[in-house]
Amino acid sequence: MRHSIRRILLFTILISIALTGCDNKKEASVNNTKEESAIDEKGKTADGKKMTNANHSFEITLVKESETIEYSDAVPNNQGGAIYNDQKSFTDGQEDRNRTIMMFIGKKYNRGKAGVFGIIRVNENWSPFTIIKRGDKTASTLYVRPKENGDEFIGISGTLNFSNLKFALPVPITGAASFTLDFEGDFLRNGKKEDVFKGSGTIVISPNRQMGTYEKK
Repeated sequence: MRHSIRRILLFTILISIALTGCDNKKEASVNNTKEESAIDEKGKTADGKKMTNANHSFEITLVKESETIEYSDAVPNNQGGAIYNDQKSFTDGQEDRNRTIMMFIGKKYNRGKAGVFGIIRVNENWSPFTIIKRGDKTASTLYVRPKENGDEFIGISGTLNFSNLKFALPVPITGAASFTLDFEGDFLRNGKKEDVFKGSGTIVISPNRQMGTYEKK
């Protein structure tokens, strides 16, 4: 019971980071070499040592004619994540559910900081909607801001390809996700229809083991 409460509290903290950008002074430990098989459900390696969370990372390229923007980074685990939420839809039919994964890399994106943000819609079979289209209930959205207080690139069309998608669910309708995402499509710079870039890249969202065991659905 105590572990469940801790995981729910952690989930609440993750939402706070994503929506309000609250600073977390605790530095995340980084270790990209630990194998999944060496980690038990209590967050320890096979030799009994405490496990550390891996970085999130991304490599993104945006191109328009002779202009090319390369944006890549790796950030500590506590500066990003993917939050799963399943709630009743207020606009659709009475029995419909609104299932989403809110992905973010970088703190305070909604306050003009650099980073990556996305809302990925998921169906009842845990499969993400792989079409990029802003404002469409049957598609996902993706936003990129390479520089603080700089240009924002908004995905308006394209495709998403997920691999190694897993979920950790402290409670049935809320939790976290981890995955590797490859994408390509068209992006508007600052929402201007005449300013279209071709975008492509790879985003890696790593597990946060304090959320519990991640499993494929």
